[in-house]
Amino acid sequence: MGVNEHSIKVENTAHYVSLGELNRGTKEIWIVCHGYGQLAKFFIRKFKILQKEGVHIVAPQGFHKFYLKGFSGRVGASWMTKENRDDEITDHCNFLEQLSDHLIHSASKNCKINVLGFSQGAATISRWSLKTKYSVNTFVLWAGKIASDFDFDKYKSKHPNTNNYIIFGTRDQFYPVKTIKEYKTEMKELDATWISYDGDHSIHSDTLHTINTLGH
Repeated sequence: MGVNEHSIKVENTAHYVSLGELNRGTKEIWIVCHGYGQLAKFFIRKFKILQKEGVHIVAPQGFHKFYLKGFSGRVGASWMTKENRDDEITDHCNFLEQLSDHLIHSASKNCKINVLGFSQGAATISRWSLKTKYSVNTFVLWAGKIASDFDFDKYKSKHPNTNNYIIFGTRDQFYPVKTIKEYKTEMKELDATWISYDGDHSIHSDTLHTINTLGH
């Protein structure tokens, strides 16, 4: 007899870390999604440059944790794999939406939502952007590609006034210059500002400060 696969819905505990106060004076929220093999509590440190009064920064933690080497030591996480792909996409989109509900409920009435996905997190936030009920003020894909099944028309319909940015370092070890040029052609449907910086596969502080200034 063959193996039968099944699934059931269970309650899960999601984690996130934050910088800055969240209250009725919060006018701007940044939701920043880490890349493959990273943990939110370390990733969020890259965004201290955005800290100021009225700004709350949140880094959701990917559900799937694993040891980076062997069976002990440093731990990393990912957002999804090819296994049970559709269910994992649904789960992390639901997580980001419920997190947004929680944040917006405690913020000021006209609070802006900015999102940034780094590396694997780029696909994560792009999928969520198509499902969310919220308007996105700034949308940043950093050192990572948009979801392969991304619906550009739906995105432009939902977020017509969003500031879109695509960012890569000139020495990104995972994305050679040739690959980035090809990707730029693929992304012509998205009205985005492309930014390049002299650096590798990482968050570059000066560039982060620049997009934060441009988006306002």
